[in-house]
Amino acid sequence: MASTSATAQSYNDTNVLGQVLQIGAMNNSGQFLAAIGGLNGARRVKSISYDMAASFSLNNGAQGNVSETATLSAGTAKFYARTPVNNVTQINKYEIIVSDRREAATDEVVSTTFLGNAPQVSEFDRQAAIQMEQFNADWEYTCLQGVYAARSAVGVAEGSGGLTDSVIGISTHTVNASSAALDSSMISELLVKMSAGGAPMNNLAFVMRPAYLDQLNVLYGFAPQDRNVGGVTLKQIYTTFGTVSLIMTNNAPANTLLAVNMPYVQPVVLPHKGGIDILMKEFLDGSSAQKGYIEGYIGVDFKNEALHGKIYGLA
Repeated sequence: MASTSATAQSYNDTNVLGQVLQIGAMNNSGQFLAAIGGLNGARRVKSISYDMAASFSLNNGAQGNVSETATLSAGTAKFYARTPVNNVTQINKYEIIVSDRREAATDEVVSTTFLGNAPQVSEFDRQAAIQMEQFNADWEYTCLQGVYAARSAVGVAEGSGGLTDSVIGISTHTVNASSAALDSSMISELLVKMSAGGAPMNNLAFVMRPAYLDQLNVLYGFAPQDRNVGGVTLKQIYTTFGTVSLIMTNNAPANTLLAVNMPYVQPVVLPHKGGIDILMKEFLDGSSAQKGYIEGYIGVDFKNEALHGKIYGLA
C-alpha cells in the first residue's frame, strides 16, 4: 500500500515474513533523474532563487551593405542584451515517527501462529530508506512537471518550475497532437522546429510514459547499440537528425512526449548548513518514539526552454 499519514506503531505496522517488494507506478520511475546526474551530478547553489542561464540571440543572417565612404564616419553601434531565466528551490520534507514499542516488538507479525525469529531490522531505518526513495521520485517529478511558484512570503511555499511548467517551461518548440496517436510525422515536425530554432541536436532524449516507448519501437525500431547514461541503459532510435535516446518514467506528463537536450539539464540542490545536501535528522522530544525527518532544498536547471521541445495532446 502507499504511505499512511500516521505514526508507525505495533498495531498498524507489524513485521512481515518473506521478501518485501516495491510495487506500483513509481517502481518504473527514476531513470530521468539518474540520467541527468542525480544527487552526485546536481548543481549546488547558495540562494533560494537562482538563474538557470542568461541567453541572447543573433539576428538572422544578412549580407553586409556598407560603402567605402560610409566607413569614414562612425556607424550605429549595436549590442546583444542577455535575458536571465530564473528558477527557485523548493522544500521537500518527509517526517518519520516510529514508536519505541514498535521497535522493541520485532517478532510481532500478523499471523498469531508464528513461532521463530522475524527479520531484525530497525523499522525507523527501513522507513527512512523508503522515504528517501520517495524523495527521489518526487524530485524527478519536479524536474519534469514542477509548477513554478516564486518567492513571495515566508508562509507561502516556493515551487521549482519543471520542463513543462507554463511560466518557464517549454513553449517555443511544441507540436499539438490534437488527441491523435503518436506518429513519425509529429516527431519530424518537432525535430525540424527545434533544429530551425537553433536547439542543439547532438545529445537528445525523448522522455515519456511506457505507452509511447512501445509506440516508438513500432515506428522506428530500437538501434542495435544502446548507451549508458548516469548508470541507466538507454535505448535509442535513428532519426534524420541523428540518434535519440529513450527514457521511460511514470513521472513524465500524461499525453506528452518530451524532447530533452540532456547536457543542459541538471538537478539543483541548496545544501544545508555545513554542506549537507540532503539532511537526515533525528530528534528527541520526550515522547516514547524515535523521530526524525529527511529534508532537501531542491530544484532543476534546464538552462532555457528553447533548448528543448515537446509533443502534447497525444491520445
